[in-house]
Formats: sequence, structure tokens, C-alpha cells
Amino acid sequence: MATAITASYAATQRSAPEAPRRRGFLTYVSRLVNVVRLAGKPQHRRRVRQSRRVLSTLRRFKGPHAAAQAFSYLRQVDPLVFEEVAMSALEDAGALVLRSRRYTGDGGVDGRCWFPWAGLRTIAVQVKRFDAAVTPNDVRDFCAVVKDRGYAGGIFVHCGRSGPKTYDALRGRPVQLVSGQRLLDCFVRSFV
Repeated sequence: MATAITASYAATQRSAPEAPRRRGFLTYVSRLVNVVRLAGKPQHRRRVRQSRRVLSTLRRFKGPHAAAQAFSYLRQVDPLVFEEVAMSALEDAGALVLRSRRYTGDGGVDGRCWFPWAGLRTIAVQVKRFDAAVTPNDVRDFCAVVKDRGYAGGIFVHCGRSGPKTYDALRGRPVQLVSGQRLLDCFVRSFV
């Protein structure tokens, strides 16, 4: 399994165009909107800047051990910066991102995003920087928030492990789990 992830990540590194070159109009609009929304939050804005440096570092890992290096690196990143890394990667992918103005008491949604192809409804984003496995209850709670608030769907991002019960909790729900190889692909290739 680890060898397959490493090989896949190395292939992604060889074939992925640099995400910053693909930035579109919506990426710049998203950044501007968030600069205004976070104007009175200097610590928050500092973490957003750090998240861009983390993505830049991840995109430079090369070679057969790149995936292991990337996961090791991500698990050392501050959990609040990790939240912003996911949001920055979504911006790089061309989404309009509304970052949460609070890290605690956010009601289970760390941010919202909108892709032009998703219609008028937004997608909720939950980000967890776990060292261990994500629990099915974490996923169920997020799925309930997505349903109760009427989001078009959800993206649950984490760098821990996902067991079979976690995938069972997602079955039939409009929430995508982004972890493991998919997490690395999304951060390196910006959710494309």
C-alpha cells in the first residue's frame, strides 16, 4: 500500500503542472474576498500566508519517498495552518472559497467553497489534521451539518487514516472524503 502511494505520488509530481500557473479569475476574487473578510484577523491572515508556503513545499517533494515525506511534513504542520492549506488548495483549483472567520465554534464547517460547475449552492469543507484514524462519528457529524444547513455537498479533508467504518458512514451521502493519496494529489494538483 505505501509503495503504491509513493509510486502514485511520484507520478503525480512528474505529470502535474504547477498549480499557480493555472490560477484563474475566481482564484483572485476568492483571495480578495478573504483579505476583506479577514481584515481584522491578523493571526488568521498569517496562517493563510503560511498555508501557501506549506503548499509550495509539498509541491517540491520529489522522488520515491516523496509521499512519506509529504505526510510526515503535513503531520507536523499546525492544525490551524493545515485548515488553511486545504482552503488554499481549493482556491488554487479555481474555487471561490469563504474561509471561516473563527477556528473554534465554527459549527463544524471550516470553510465553504463554490465551483462554477456546482450551480448556485455552496459546498461545506471540514478539515482535520489527525495523526490517528478519523472516526465514523466525525464523518457522521459533518454529514449532518451538510444536510441540516442545505449545502450542495461536503468535503472532509484529513491526513490521518480512514477505516472501513468511516467509508460506511459516508455511503449514500453527498460528502467526499479526501485523505491518503487523494489528499496528496489534491494538494499537489489543487483538487483538479
